[in-house]
Amino acid sequence: MDAMIEELYQEIILDHYRSPRHRGRCPHCGRTAHRDNPLCGDEITLGLELSEGTIARVVFEGQGCSISQASASMMAEAVDGLGVERALELAASVRRLMHGEPPEEDLGDLMALSGVARFPVRVKCALLPWTALVEALS
Repeated sequence: MDAMIEELYQEIILDHYRSPRHRGRCPHCGRTAHRDNPLCGDEITLGLELSEGTIARVVFEGQGCSISQASASMMAEAVDGLGVERALELAASVRRLMHGEPPEEDLGDLMALSGVARFPVRVKCALLPWTALVEALS
């Protein structure tokens, strides 16, 4: 990966870690999911409100490494306002990206997570919020 792109991707991840989007509680969310990784201590609780097949609200709470928390923020920002099927497709695209496959679509800022694929032990960190999303939508 080009050094300038890698630096930009690191900045995007750090920005989401330092200033997470959609962080909060949703006591009235109709769909929730909690996922954790006991090996490293990462935790994500995701809340979703759906309206006519669209994600009308997405929030998360969590703790853990910068990768898991930034990925949660990026996921929440990416799926807010999407239809359920599109959100599930996006989750599948991110999963493929984390396993080193080139994306079939423009993933925008989510491409910042592509560098994680080089560190297999960190892939689960990045996928934790996406796994919670799939669980909450299933």
